[in-house]
Amino acid sequence: EDDGLSPEAIVIKGQEAEVRHQYLELAMEELTERERHIFIERRLTDDPITLEALGKHYGISRERIRQLENRAFNKVQQAIHKSAIEG
Repeated sequence: EDDGLSPEAIVIKGQEAEVRHQYLELAMEELTERERHIFIERRLTDDPITLEALGKHYGISRERIRQLENRAFNKVQQAIHKSAIEG
C-alpha cells in the first residue's frame, strides 16, 4: 500500500505552490532594486550572503543592510497579505 499523497493532493499542492509563487513575484514588484537584491540574497537563497558582504557591495553598514532587509520583508509580507485578501 502506498502511503504517499494521492494524485489529487499532488495536483492541489502544486497549484498552491504556484499561487504562492505568483503572490511573491507580485509583492517583490513593490521593492526598489536594492531592496529586491538584498531580499533575494538574504531570504530566498539556500546559502544567504552575509550582512557584511552586502554592506561592502553597497558601501553601507551591516546594520543598514539589516534595516533594509527587514523593510523589504515587511513590504513583501504586506503585499502578499493584500493579494491574498483581494485574490
